[in-house]
Amino acid sequence: NIDLVENSNIVWSDVITDDGIDDNSAQGVVFKFNAGATVTPFSPVYLAEDNLVEEARADVIATMPCIGVSINTTDVTVGNPIEVMVMGLIRDDDFNFGTHGGAVYVSTTVGTMTSTAPSGEDNVVQVIGHSIEDDAIFVQPCLTTIEHTG
Repeated sequence: NIDLVENSNIVWSDVITDDGIDDNSAQGVVFKFNAGATVTPFSPVYLAEDNLVEEARADVIATMPCIGVSINTTDVTVGNPIEVMVMGLIRDDDFNFGTHGGAVYVSTTVGTMTSTAPSGEDNVVQVIGHSIEDDAIFVQPCLTTIEHTG
């Protein structure tokens, strides 16, 4: 337990800058779950049956909403523990989110994120964070989703 008295804060020592954290790094609020299927590195995940997490996909409403982003750097297989960032920073030099401050969404490609809102019929739109650099995001999933209908 952490007991914070009035006017207390939790402060990370790194200043948020373009290179504030290293490649394949994360800092923030992380919960540990078990994987319900193989989860690839830095994937948006949803809460599946029995409180297991699996990769989210914006064109399959049953795999939404995204509750956070996995911070594993290698695949995590079924039944193994996995850490999920629910609020904080993630950097991966393979990301390509473009505009600073732009919204980041769950993609229609399983286990990936995109800076373009899904727009196809029956696609689910959910903001899961914002870019702070093309290779870094501030993760804070909005659990409200919008489904496109035909």
